[in-house]
Amino acid sequence: MSPAGFIHTGFHVIEKCVIESARALLIDPQDRVLLIKLALGRMAPKPTAVRQTFWLTPGGSLHPGEAFEDALLREIFEETGLRLSHPGHWVWTSPKRIVRDGQPVDTLARVYIQRIPAFEPMPTALTPEERDIFRELRWWSADEIAASSETFIPRQLAELLKPLLAGTWPAEPVRIVP
Repeated sequence: MSPAGFIHTGFHVIEKCVIESARALLIDPQDRVLLIKLALGRMAPKPTAVRQTFWLTPGGSLHPGEAFEDALLREIFEETGLRLSHPGHWVWTSPKRIVRDGQPVDTLARVYIQRIPAFEPMPTALTPEERDIFRELRWWSADEIAASSETFIPRQLAELLKPLLAGTWPAEPVRIVP
């Protein structure tokens, strides 16, 4: 029997790792959502290397002992320069398994929504790794997302946004597929 939070592999007992993150759907008065464009991969071996990019909601991983809501407020300020007074309404939960450094890792994202005035986003406190993968911030309409050939996470973002933009926010968070 392995202790809670650990997995017994038959040969070793390893710590089970779940990376938790908080993300924000920031909606402006024109029904546009603020997205951040990132490049795949950790620090590039060559500064000129071309890497695949994708768009997703701003936010990031929790620090040890940090609540989802506190992480969201911190991450939004660091990535956009916006100081939020509250995290908004929790609308989605997005669990998935990824491979990092050759090992399977479970992730769990909580996505919160709120309407805010439009502003010019500017990162204020990116780490060196974040600066390496950061490409840009942009306001997108659901129609622009649907018509774009860019990659978005979640992949069905345009469709998932439609009921939210119409004012239908779920009473309980909905599980989505990234």
